[in-house]
Amino acid sequence: MAARAESSGPDQSGGPDESGGPDKSGGPDKSGGPEESGGLGESDGLREADGPAEGSRGPAGSAGPERGAAASAPGPAASARRKLRPEHYDFFAGGAGEETALRENERAFGRLALLPRVLRGGADLGTRVSVLGREWQAPLFVSPTAFHRLAHPDGELATARAAAATGIPLVTSMAATTAVADVVAAAREADSEALVWFQLYPQPEHEVTAELVRRAERAGCRALVVTVDSPVFGRRTRDLRNGFHDLPPGLAAENMRDLPGAAPGSTRDIAMWPAGWDDLARLRELTDLPVVLKGVLHPEDARTAVEQGVDALLVSNHGGRQLDAAPASVEALPTVIEAVAGRVPVLMDGGVRRGTDIALALALGARAVGVGRPVLWALATGGEDGVREVLTALREDFAHVLTLCGGRRPEDLTADQVVLRGLPYRPGGPGRGERAW
Repeated sequence: MAARAESSGPDQSGGPDESGGPDKSGGPDKSGGPEESGGLGESDGLREADGPAEGSRGPAGSAGPERGAAASAPGPAASARRKLRPEHYDFFAGGAGEETALRENERAFGRLALLPRVLRGGADLGTRVSVLGREWQAPLFVSPTAFHRLAHPDGELATARAAAATGIPLVTSMAATTAVADVVAAAREADSEALVWFQLYPQPEHEVTAELVRRAERAGCRALVVTVDSPVFGRRTRDLRNGFHDLPPGLAAENMRDLPGAAPGSTRDIAMWPAGWDDLARLRELTDLPVVLKGVLHPEDARTAVEQGVDALLVSNHGGRQLDAAPASVEALPTVIEAVAGRVPVLMDGGVRRGTDIALALALGARAVGVGRPVLWALATGGEDGVREVLTALREDFAHVLTLCGGRRPEDLTADQVVLRGLPYRPGGPGRGERAW
């Protein structure tokens, strides 16, 4: 189904994810079930029924498990749930099918441990990384998630200002409830050098894709994040049970307004369709913007993408909102890193909730990681200030973990520092750079 961009209800194009934007094909019921999808798209979440509330593992909720009164404080997802309409919460929180991929995005990080290095000396800690020719203050970005105005009246404008104020790049969703030009303008109000990328689902009509690319260019976006894991909409149980198929009156997927083939002033649906490598090649001919391919999990696809000239890859299972049988993003990361062999930067999103998650992903080879649902929960409960606080907490927590691991720069984290919990350490240990799992 195509995602509805009309003012009637959620659309199916994205949803939390990405990681991506919300969509409507599915999400568990209102009562609970797994949560966070990312856009929402892809950025995922853990369902409250499965154990500790989200946030109990770290700063995207707060600081991690604590004793006393803090232990009973609700996590960020639970707090957001109290603020949101049940069907809107489920849209952001839910995943496809039984929400196995959604839950595993977080649980996979919990199965990994970091081996710290000691006596490395030096106090000149720095968290900056270079991605596609730009220096970021930390190896962190906001993944594309849809329909922020369902979470807060200021929607994507608040998210953009908060991300810019903390020096964190933002990937704005094609299914945003605010047009890309307005999102970039809001970010640049906070920081004239703010980095905004545009998430793009290639559309079956080439002229529609071309117009979306031109809008991103005119707005001042610095890269296109082309999402390729959605040949059809994932079946999101919660959205199906809730009958959540359209945005409420007054809201629309604003990037889909006034496009070729639509009546003046109206919006088009976002189509999910099985694009091919030739469509990617046609897209490359449209623009000089760097192309980041999002949704790559298989190493052969990663090799082909590099051969086709993409500028970066984003390892992602769409926040558990597409294929429920997909592995967690961090589980797919090592083989993609191996296939790419350093030829382009590799990013990752899915299940990142604390500084240790960022450190684990970087040790396994990612250049930077994206967060989606934590941003949505913060937006719902605290607006712009809430988003600024959660991004600052994640950045500071990563710096703390980096120091505890004996590193002074993100690139000091190496794969030999990652081991599986519950298994004996291999005699002699892994060699430098060799995977320990």
